[in-house]
Amino acid sequence: MEKIKLGVIGLRMGYDWTRSASKNPDVDLKVVYDKRPDYCKQVAKEFSTRPAVSEKDFFNSGIDIAVVATPDHLHVPQSIEALSKGMHVICEKPLAPTVADCKKLIEAVKKYKRYFMVGQVGRYAPGFKMAKKLIDEGEIGQIAFIESEYAHDYTHSPGVDNWRKDPKIKREGFIGGGCHALDLIRWMVGDPYEVFCYTNRILLKDWPADDTGIAIYKFKNNIIGKVFVSIGIKREYTMRTAVYGTKGSIVCDNRSETIKLYKDKYLDITGTNKFWEIPVVEASHNVGAEIAEFISYVRKGKQSPTDVYEGTKTVAFGEAALKSAKTGKPVKIDYKF
Repeated sequence: MEKIKLGVIGLRMGYDWTRSASKNPDVDLKVVYDKRPDYCKQVAKEFSTRPAVSEKDFFNSGIDIAVVATPDHLHVPQSIEALSKGMHVICEKPLAPTVADCKKLIEAVKKYKRYFMVGQVGRYAPGFKMAKKLIDEGEIGQIAFIESEYAHDYTHSPGVDNWRKDPKIKREGFIGGGCHALDLIRWMVGDPYEVFCYTNRILLKDWPADDTGIAIYKFKNNIIGKVFVSIGIKREYTMRTAVYGTKGSIVCDNRSETIKLYKDKYLDITGTNKFWEIPVVEASHNVGAEIAEFISYVRKGKQSPTDVYEGTKTVAFGEAALKSAKTGKPVKIDYKF
């Protein structure tokens, strides 16, 4: 079968995408582009591919799939450009900074009739995949409560040219980084319909947007949930997630080699309940699995599950939380787009 011609634009976040693509036997890595010419040439040489000399050169390269791994505010215009050139697109998370921006991508996907995936990599981490499987199989019964967190200190990670802390861009960390946790609980238990949120800016006072937030959500079937997001917290990076049901509980993370499963009906010899530890492969950013899945769907002529609508729903989730924090009131989440 003929290989898929693939290219990557934005080689900071895109470095892992480039490395994973170079290892995939179904991929012909044709071109990479980064606005830093020397770095672009370095990465191209490392993976034996061509460095594009400009964005125009990249989008005129005739590839089948473009991976857009640039800063958040560039996702929409660059993805639309790729779609208009007949390319299928894998776009890094979050899909866009706002729902209004996401709607432009929805229209472009429909107009150009291409396949589109948003890189919500949490869905591909083995620990989270195992947790989702156990939930779907009813191992912990009816869900009562779910909580997830995105804790990642950005103090020394302002992005290329300090874009993450640029006041003109004003990246919202609750969506920009927190979309991992937001998307994860949507995937595990469904779409929430209402949110109440508080945020503050104490840890990164010189950044233009609040750095820490906590949101409480309501879901169907009387499920409630919590999301904690901080891009300034002083601790190691984590996306710890816990799910509590009528028959047991699951605690998992994308950086652990086990997930913990508690089953109410099993007791140890002392008569007390304990967590079982289930081994999983630690793969925090499993972009290789994303590439492989997207290619499999493209070859079948089908849209992958993490499509443009899924990406938009996660942004709507975060946008509603920020609106609640601003107004001090609960906000209904609008999924009409």
